[in-house]
Amino acid sequence: MKPILIVEDEAILRESLRDWLTDAGYQVETAADGEEGLKMIGEQDFDLVLLDMKLPGKDGLQVLKEAKAQKPQLKGIIITAYPSLETAVQAMKIGAAEYLPKPIDLDDLDRLIKETSGEIPVAVKPPPVEVAVARLENEKIVSKSEFITEIQKMLAMNYRLGTATCLDLGDRFEIIYHFEQGLDLANIRVHVGKNDSLPSISHIYPSAALIENEMKELFSINIVGSTIDFKGGMLQGQESPKATMFRAIPIVIKPPERLIARCTKSCPAGVDVPRYVRLIGEGKLAEALAVIKQANPFPGICGRVCFAPCEEACRQGKQWEPISIRILKRAAYDNASYEESVTARPTHKRIAIVGSGPAGLTAAYYLAKLGHSVTIFEALPEPGGMMRVGIPPYRLPREVLDNEINMVKKLGVEIKTNTTVSSLDSLFQQGYQAILVAVGAHQGIKLGVEGEDHPKVIDCITFLRSANLGKPSKLGERVIVVGGGNAAIDSARTALRLGSKKVTILYRRTRSEMPASQHEVEAALHEKVKIEFLAAPTKVFSQDGAISLEAIRMKLGAPDASGRPRPEPIPGSEFRLDCDAVVAAIGQRPEIPEQFDLVTQKGNVLESDAKTLATSRPGIFAAGDAVTGPASVVDAIGAGRKAAISIDKYLGGEGLLKVEEIKVKEPASRHTFLERLKERKRPVIPAIPPAKRVSSFDEVELGLTKKTAMAEGERCWRCDLEQ
Repeated sequence: MKPILIVEDEAILRESLRDWLTDAGYQVETAADGEEGLKMIGEQDFDLVLLDMKLPGKDGLQVLKEAKAQKPQLKGIIITAYPSLETAVQAMKIGAAEYLPKPIDLDDLDRLIKETSGEIPVAVKPPPVEVAVARLENEKIVSKSEFITEIQKMLAMNYRLGTATCLDLGDRFEIIYHFEQGLDLANIRVHVGKNDSLPSISHIYPSAALIENEMKELFSINIVGSTIDFKGGMLQGQESPKATMFRAIPIVIKPPERLIARCTKSCPAGVDVPRYVRLIGEGKLAEALAVIKQANPFPGICGRVCFAPCEEACRQGKQWEPISIRILKRAAYDNASYEESVTARPTHKRIAIVGSGPAGLTAAYYLAKLGHSVTIFEALPEPGGMMRVGIPPYRLPREVLDNEINMVKKLGVEIKTNTTVSSLDSLFQQGYQAILVAVGAHQGIKLGVEGEDHPKVIDCITFLRSANLGKPSKLGERVIVVGGGNAAIDSARTALRLGSKKVTILYRRTRSEMPASQHEVEAALHEKVKIEFLAAPTKVFSQDGAISLEAIRMKLGAPDASGRPRPEPIPGSEFRLDCDAVVAAIGQRPEIPEQFDLVTQKGNVLESDAKTLATSRPGIFAAGDAVTGPASVVDAIGAGRKAAISIDKYLGGEGLLKVEEIKVKEPASRHTFLERLKERKRPVIPAIPPAKRVSSFDEVELGLTKKTAMAEGERCWRCDLEQ
C-alpha cells in the first residue's frame, strides 16, 4: 500500500494520528494546511488522503476537489468536528470515499482505511447523523444526585441545550448533554444503570422532551417526569404506525482487542504495564500487584531502582510527560500484598544456581513455582548480589530487599551464603541436574593511567561493597569519582553520606551522553555533587602522602561503536585537581573461574545461546551481567525468567510459567483525542530535603499516596486498546 497523507492543522491531532497509523503499520506523511497538502499530492504518489474539513486557507473539500482534478484515482476521507447531512452530501459529490466525525474512533478509522483501499469489502452504512460534538475539555462528570443542580446552573449561565449523546456500555448507559453559548460549548456527562431511572430536565429545558423521548425509544432508558411523553410513538410515521421513520444504529460493546503497548515491549521483564497502571487508576492495587508479579517477582525492588525504559517508550512523553510507571510499581508494592504459593507437583529435579543477584533469584523463583528443588550458592555473606553490595540503602532500603528475598525462600529455595563455587563439576557430582551461572559483574575496571596503583585510588565496586556491608573506606574530605554511569553516581552520593565535603565527578562526555539514570543525576546535583563534563583523567600524582589527579579537556567527535560521540582530547588543556581519594567507576566485568571450563567472550562475559541461555557445556546455563556485562536489575530479571523457562524444558518440562488469572473488568472504550488534549502533569515524587539526605542512608524517595497513585494511573492513554 502506498503512503497515506494526513492534512490537519491541529498539531496534536495530526501527530497523534501519525503515531497511531505508523504503529498500525501504515506509511504516513503529514501536511499542516491545504496548500502544503496539494503540493505534496502533486509531487508524491498517495493511495489515500485524510483531510480536515476546516483548514486555514483552502478547506478540506476544496483541497480534495483540486487534488482529484490532478489525480482522479486518489481516495479521500473528510474529517470534521461538525458533521451534518449537508456537508456529507458535499463531500460525496466531489468524490470523498468516506466521511468521519470527530472525536475520531480509531477502530472506525482503521476500518475505513481498509475499506477505502479495497482490503475489505465496503459495508453499507447509513448516512451520518447530525451531532453536536462535545469539546470534552469543558466537560463535567456528575452523579445522579448532582445532575439536576448542574443542569440548572447551565440555564443560569444562559447556555442553550443543543442535543444529547447516549451510549450503551453494557451494564449502564452513558448520557452526555451538550450545551452551547455562542462559540462556547459545555457538556454534562452522567451514568445511569440499566435498572435505574434518570430525572427529566424538560421542566428546565422544554426542548429536552424530544431528546428524552427519542432516548427512551432507542435505548429503553427510564426517564422520569418528562413534560411530554409520546409513549413510544415519536419515531413512527402517521400513515404507517408500525414502521419507524428511521432506526438507531445498533452499538455492540465488545471487549477491545489488546495489543502489546510500547511500554510493555520496552520492559526487559515483559510486564503488562498498561494493565497494572490502569488497575492502579481504578484503586485496585492488589490486582495491579498480581499483574506485575506474573512477569517480575520483585516489584518492591524495581519500583525503586529500575531505570524505567517503559517511561522512555510512553507515548505521552511526546506530548506532555510520560506516566510515572516505576513509582506506580512501588505504590502497588507499598500499599497491597500478594500471597505466594507453589501449586505445581514436586518434580524431584535439583537445580544449582551460582549467584544470588536479580538473575539468580528470579530464576529460582520461577523454577520453585514449577515444582523444582533449587539451591543458590552465594560467595558473599548476604544474598542479593549487586542489589545488596552495589546499590546503596538510600535507593534500596535493606528491609525491602530482605522481604523480597525472604519471599523466594518461602517458596522452598535454599540460599547458602559465604559459599564459593570453584567447580561446576562438583555440583553435578552432588546430584544437581542443571546449573545456572549468574555470578554478576563484580570486578572493577582500572582507569589505565599512570599512578593509579596508589592506595588512595579505589574502584567503585570495592568502595560500594565495603560501604554497603558496613565496613566503609575512609576517603577524606575531597573525593573525585571518574565515570558517568549509575555506579559513579552511587559512589559520589555514598561518599557524601560517609562524611566527604567536596565530591566531584569527572566525565568525558556531556550530560546528555551520561548512561546514568537522569533522575539519579538530578538527585546528585541537588546534593551538591559537582560534575566536570568533557574531562578525562591522565595521571595520578602523589607527594608526601597527598594525591592529585591530572585531567585533560575533551571535545566530542564522530560517533563511536556505542553510537555516542567519541570524546577526543584537546592538546594543551591539561589541568590538575587536588583530592584525598579517587574512585574509579568506569565499568565492571564478570569474574569467571577458569575451572568452570566455559567459553567466554570479550569483556570476560560468558558465551550463551541468545534464545535458551545455554552455555558451551550441556546442562549449564548463564544469565544476567555474567552474560551481558554490567546492565540493570530489570535486564537481569528478564534474563532470569528466560533461564528458568529453558532449564525447565531441559529437565523435561514444558517451560510454561503459570499465569494467574486476574479477574477484573476491562474497560470497554478508549480515551478520545479530545480527552488527550487535557494537560495533566506527572506527580512530584516526595523526597527528603537534600540538606537532610546526606547525613544518613535513609531512603530518599518517599513514594506516592494511594490517592496520588490513582490519579497518575488515570492519566494512562491505554495504548494497548487502540485497535
